[in-house]
Order: sequence, then C-alpha cells, then structure tokens
Amino acid sequence: MDSSVTRKLEAAVNLLIGHGALKDRLALAYSDCLAPLDELELPEETQNEFAEMSQAMHRARALPGDNIVRASIRKLSNEEAQRYAALVVRIYGLHMADLAAARVPVRTAPQRGTTPLAALLALDSASVSGAAHSKVASRAQRF
Repeated sequence: MDSSVTRKLEAAVNLLIGHGALKDRLALAYSDCLAPLDELELPEETQNEFAEMSQAMHRARALPGDNIVRASIRKLSNEEAQRYAALVVRIYGLHMADLAAARVPVRTAPQRGTTPLAALLALDSASVSGAAHSKVASRAQRF
C-alpha cells in the first residue's frame, strides 16, 4: 500500500479532530488531503461511500471568491457532515488495519528439545548438588 495514502488519511483525521466548526474542518480535510485520492486506493468496503462523498463535495455551485467544496459542504446538513467525517476516520482505521495485516509475518515457534516448565519446577532439593546449596546459603547469610 502507498505510504502517501497513509499520510493523506492521517493528515485528514488530524484536521477533523482539530478545533473549529465541523464543516470547516471537513472542507479543509477534503480539500487538502482527500480530494487527490482515488477511491481504488482505499479499503474496498469504503470505496463506494468515498465516491459518494466526493460527489457530494462537488454538488453546489460556488459563488465568486469561493470554491466548490466549501460551497457544497455549506449545503450539507450537520448529520451529513458528521457522517462524512466519521467515514474518513473509518477509512483511516481500515487502511491501517490492512497495513498491519500485510506487515505481520506468520511466525512459528522453533522446534527444539525443551524441558517442560512443570518438570523443571518438580525438581526437588535432593536433586540439587550440595555445592549449589552452599552457595545459596552463603548468599542468604550475607543479607
């Protein structure tokens, strides 16, 4: 997966969680980070929703001195703006999960002869040599 997609999604989420009105944050996140993305670069389960959001960001006619994205977002209801912001966060989460799944190698435990822990713990003091006992005893007496 492309690291520029990751950077753009992360930047969009960071803009969305900032201060200010949600519609302003959404307009900035979309214009600065999301507009250049192609939905095919995103997790498959979000591609249609992202395409729908992209279309919604270009529906309104911009007034002089304004841009089409800002004009379109102003026309959104608060619920629609919230839904699109949540979609961006969900896309980022799924994208990161896809990256993590792609990077985690499948590991298998090495096959080697080991003594089970229970067998080691079952050893009684009779099997420990007298020299080992005297070392432990002398250390205990120093403290």
